[in-house]
Amino acid sequence: MTADVVQLPVGNLRDVPGMLRELAAGIEAGRYGEVSEAAVVILGDELEVFGWGELQDCRSSAGLLAAGNLRLVRAIERHGRGTG
Repeated sequence: MTADVVQLPVGNLRDVPGMLRELAAGIEAGRYGEVSEAAVVILGDELEVFGWGELQDCRSSAGLLAAGNLRLVRAIERHGRGTG
């Protein structure tokens, strides 16, 4: 499975519901290809994790989120100063 880091449309990044609507509109418009799974983490009164699509259980959601995290870490490594 491959995934690309996609920059969300410029808008008010503090407007969480509005940004989620923008993302949903992009999915419906086919901007991200055929989307078969999604995982979302929100921090409200408590931390909540949601998984939708072909995800079979909570381990699938965790794996999807871990893959996203790995993509971000690799991007940091590629663009870092390499002083380690």
